[in-house]
Amino acid sequence: MIGELIIVSLCTMYVKSTAIDYNNKRQAIIDAEQKYATGGHAFLTAKESQANEILLNFKNHYITEASVNPESYAPGMHFFRAKPLIDKSDVFKIIKEIPKGSVLHLHNVAAVSSEWIIKNLTYQPEAKLCEINGKFYFTTRTSKFCPQESVRSIQQLRKENGTAESFDLWLESLINLKLRKPNLMHASINNVWDEFEQMFSAVKDLVSYKPFFEAFHTQLLKEFYEDNVFYIELRMSLSRLYDATDKVYDEFEVAKIVRNIVHTFKETNPDFIGAKIIYSKHRGMDSKAAQDQLHTFARLNSEEFPNFVIGFDLVGQEDINQPLTIFMDGLRTFQKTTAYFFHAGETNGYGTEADLNLVDAILLNTRRIGHGYSLYKHPALWRAVKSKGIALEVCPLSNQVLRLVDDLRNHPAVFYVSESVPIVISCDDPGFWDSKGISYDFYYAFMAIASNSAGIGFLKQIVWDSVRYSSLTPQERQQFAQILQLRWDRFVDNLVSGKFISDDCVSV
Repeated sequence: MIGELIIVSLCTMYVKSTAIDYNNKRQAIIDAEQKYATGGHAFLTAKESQANEILLNFKNHYITEASVNPESYAPGMHFFRAKPLIDKSDVFKIIKEIPKGSVLHLHNVAAVSSEWIIKNLTYQPEAKLCEINGKFYFTTRTSKFCPQESVRSIQQLRKENGTAESFDLWLESLINLKLRKPNLMHASINNVWDEFEQMFSAVKDLVSYKPFFEAFHTQLLKEFYEDNVFYIELRMSLSRLYDATDKVYDEFEVAKIVRNIVHTFKETNPDFIGAKIIYSKHRGMDSKAAQDQLHTFARLNSEEFPNFVIGFDLVGQEDINQPLTIFMDGLRTFQKTTAYFFHAGETNGYGTEADLNLVDAILLNTRRIGHGYSLYKHPALWRAVKSKGIALEVCPLSNQVLRLVDDLRNHPAVFYVSESVPIVISCDDPGFWDSKGISYDFYYAFMAIASNSAGIGFLKQIVWDSVRYSSLTPQERQQFAQILQLRWDRFVDNLVSGKFISDDCVSV
């Protein structure tokens, strides 16, 4: 409201006055818009102001170069083409060093780099490959789905199929969209989602083997911690695990296993705050099954894991799966006792059932909205989100790879940033498109979504908002704030001292 009044006042001044210099009025409008946007009111210390000048010099130098050669502008490219350019850039080198606070939208099965899975889990003697109707699935066992005649040892296949390097690259293509089919950059949404969901099916049984599950989730924490993330809220189905004796572990036992993994990781990395679970089930199920899952969540949340299994969500492609209205009886029944974190509006539609999931998510008091891509089409809704302090979990690369937007400079989050609609930057499924951790999403947020003039104030706000909009307790939040402040101050000192920039970097 304040920003709107400023703009109205300035425009009125322009109409009524001829004495004030045109350039001064023009700059006043630009300044007002900058202050109104995300990060515009972030307080900067003297040292942060120095860091801001350094960072903006790199950013603006590249933007100026790109105006001459726009085809070389990595922030405007599809990630699959841009990644080699980004990896060499000085801006990205700085982005990697930022203490990023929290990751609040992450699906566990797709969170670990595909290369690690291939180079580690598939080299274990238990690892097998199952082929059914031309589709491949990783596993460690035979089953009704993968009978004996369909299953082969991966170690043996590796010996029979050329070089290990080429075979491993083929294996990785089964769980990495960047390697799978280059034309997916231009495929329809449904075609990409078919390939995407097939990768979940391909890897699910492998990481449901208890020893692999434990190694996988330890690696998950490690990859994000190395990317300067100190707290994670994981979307997890807590699907059953199995071990070498065919023992099956139910949701409660799986939650205990994950909690123990987090505890062990924290013991060796004391500045890692931890991880919590948002219990998530596929929206392709019917209303009765959803009510059963809500009952399971209620038991998990109230009996054994009240501060660990913290919320509920429904996941899957919104355009072709059940809308929230189908599950309304159960969702309303549990509304007072359940924290919801709904995926909603992950669509290009306007007025479709997927788009209108936003209405139901807000009416059901969702704590955050996963994606919220189509929210900008609904002025009443985005104003409600802003007034209620409901953060949008913006996942730039996910929205690009899954074909909602080509050029991330056209992402609706540009509007959200300009209007200071609360956002947190996250990464969704980075392992499935060769985007390790969250730094690449931060890079696109900074270089493509934020204004050209946005600097360290924008980054500072999205980092600290990842704490503000988390599900941490007040005591955990206070501890996190102390750790994050120390890390942030060290980052600023290092940026000012020139520690991050080497002679072989380029300003992409």
